[in-house]
Amino acid sequence: MIIYWELFSVFFKIGLFSFGGGLAMIAFIQQEIISRGWLTPTEFAQIATISQMTPGPVAVNAATFVGARVCDTSPLASFMGSLVATLGVSLPSFILILLVAGSLKKFSSSLAVKSILNGIRPAVIGFLLSAVLVFFKLALFPLLPDSSSGAFHPFGLFLICSLFYLHYYRKVGAIHLILISGVLGIFFY
Repeated sequence: MIIYWELFSVFFKIGLFSFGGGLAMIAFIQQEIISRGWLTPTEFAQIATISQMTPGPVAVNAATFVGARVCDTSPLASFMGSLVATLGVSLPSFILILLVAGSLKKFSSSLAVKSILNGIRPAVIGFLLSAVLVFFKLALFPLLPDSSSGAFHPFGLFLICSLFYLHYYRKVGAIHLILISGVLGIFFY
């Protein structure tokens, strides 16, 4: 029972204090989950990757997968862990939207509200950059099983540059790039 409360409170905190959406939360989730010993860095990297590939918000997917993994003693415990973690990460946004929705139109022209939102933007960019660095490190230094570090893998750098070029300059869609990456990963990792 204690693990459910801990899962809920950790993910509630993540949902309450993370701005910028799911990708910005990834670094925060990683810090909280690994520091508690719930997952190894390798397991978290796998969950973060799966969370981005499955439909739905990244933070919700990650919370669901982490909850299931942390409470994997039985199917019911796994389900409850998923439910509790998902509620924890989703509830703060739901509550804040309920509180703000009615008065947002009224205060949207307020100089103070505009200043607050302008002040939050750099924090969001910082969170997003942190998530980018986490994935950049994982792409260049793939983790070995049950290890906290990996060896440099030059193919990761080639893949990053190639996919950036294809997406940014050739306008290849994300779905195609994910499929290409997955197939190449089979052969080179």
